[in-house]
Amino acid sequence: MSALVLGATGLCGGFFLKTAVASNKFTEVFTIARRELPSGADNVKQIIEKDSSKWAQLFPESGVKFYFSSLGSTKAAAGSAENFYRIDHDLNIEMAKAAKAKGCTTMVLVSSIGANENSMFPYLKVKGDIERDILALDFDHTIILRPGALLGRQERRKYTEAIVSKIGSAIYGTPLQSLVGNPVYGEDVGKVGVDLALQSAVPGAKFDKVRIVSSAEIRNLASKL
Repeated sequence: MSALVLGATGLCGGFFLKTAVASNKFTEVFTIARRELPSGADNVKQIIEKDSSKWAQLFPESGVKFYFSSLGSTKAAAGSAENFYRIDHDLNIEMAKAAKAKGCTTMVLVSSIGANENSMFPYLKVKGDIERDILALDFDHTIILRPGALLGRQERRKYTEAIVSKIGSAIYGTPLQSLVGNPVYGEDVGKVGVDLALQSAVPGAKFDKVRIVSSAEIRNLASKL
């Protein structure tokens, strides 16, 4: 079995990659990114291309059955609302279409708590639009992970995001965590996503065509892995 991880330079995508490699279930794990990743695993095949408009053309021709996407940005990082939508929505959908066209059967998407195409909040509306259009592609199995505040980030963040992460870490595992959307570690998102994807491929197993996993459920499932 082969897989492709998009967004492997980020928190959740990095753990998708790490977990997939550690599972020893995949003969090859492809990544597409703008820069090289520090992976020494022999079965990791890195596709490096700085121009993301070319990524869909670089999707492996065949054999990739699992597609993991944690691709995402923020309006601040993207520079404008238009660029944010182009990266978060348009590129995600373009890559998912390429995956489906090349025979991928299971799609795992990192979305967000509160994702809703009818939301008055732009970020949540974009996430809802992505979910809607991914589901329209009709993969054999679609797994949508909706984490709350992500914990465990190592990269530079906006001040407000850093504060939310610190608060989330402080109340993680306590009854108060539900008040801030059940924060969850990026590592748990990665582990659960890979585990559910592998479950979907078990011959004869009953697995929902569409599985939407809340932040609280991600945390619960991760505790059992």
